Parts: sequence; structure tokens; C-alpha cells
Amino acid sequence: MVAAARLLREAFRRCDDGDARPPERDQGPRSNAGDEITHEIIQTLHRTFITPFEREDIYALSSGLDDVLDYIDEIAETIILYGITDISPAAKSMAGLIVEAAIQIQGAVSKLESKSGVSDHGIEVHRIENVGDTESRRAIGELFSGGHDAVTIIKLKDFYTLLEDSLDRCEDVANVIEGITIKNA
Repeated sequence: MVAAARLLREAFRRCDDGDARPPERDQGPRSNAGDEITHEIIQTLHRTFITPFEREDIYALSSGLDDVLDYIDEIAETIILYGITDISPAAKSMAGLIVEAAIQIQGAVSKLESKSGVSDHGIEVHRIENVGDTESRRAIGELFSGGHDAVTIIKLKDFYTLLEDSLDRCEDVANVIEGITIKNA
């Protein structure tokens, strides 16, 4: 998930450099790998008698992580499908927030066994998501300032919504992790 988020952020930067390589070339294999890992986790859950924490929590965590990865993939595909060639500073900022949130989730997951310091990562993901909400609202508001045609408004509003939704999924994963730590305290 962190690698995919970084690839997306880099794809946004490449657009500024005139490099029109589509981000989906980088993203697609990551999304497929995420689906395979999620499937493997579910299969392992069915074969395992004792798990480190509740099965439904493991399933919710793996599904949540896969959802974030799927959103990142959808953002990359949307850039191609909608022909978005000019990535706004707001979108770049939101891509950076997705990277930050993914790193925080990675940190929280790595501390699940010890349970020490997990909540700090969750708090940071919530903060990042709130910043993303503000950034998204501001960007969407600017779309309606009169400087864009209707088709561009529709495309970019959808694009900003996907970026914000991916941050919402990161927050959902942080909530799952928080629930796991509370249940297993």
C-alpha cells in the first residue's frame, strides 16, 4: 500500500515534468498483488485454528488495506480515463497525504503485536484525513468559481472525491486497528 501510494504521488509529479507515462502501468500490478495477498490471508484464516486476534478483525484489516490499494488504483485509472493531464497542487497535496496516511498505517500494523504506540499512528491518520477533507472541499469549491467548463468540473470533482475517499478508507483502517488494540489490551 505504501509503495502504491508513493507511485501515485510520483506519477502526479511526472505530469509536471511532461512525462505522460500513465500511472496505471505502475499501479496495476500493485492492486493485483493486494488482491492476491487478501485472498491468501482469507484462505489462511480458514485453515488456522488459533489466530493472534479475532478472525473478523484480521479479515476487516486485510480487506481495509486492500480497499485503500483499490482506491489508489482507481485514482490512477481515472487520470487515464478522464484524460487528466494537469494535476493541481491540491491533488498533489492529497496524494502526499495518502502517502503519509499509508506510512502511519504501516507503522501501526508493525506495532500490533507489541501494542505499544499503535494509537499514536491512528491519531495521526485521523489528523491527515481531516487535512484531506479540508483540501478536497477547497479544491471542489474552486472548481465552481467560474473558471472551468461543465465537463471539467464533473471530471475533477470525481477525481478529488476519489482522492478524499482513499483517505477515508485509510481512516477506516486506522479505526479497525484501534478496535483490535482495544479488544486485545
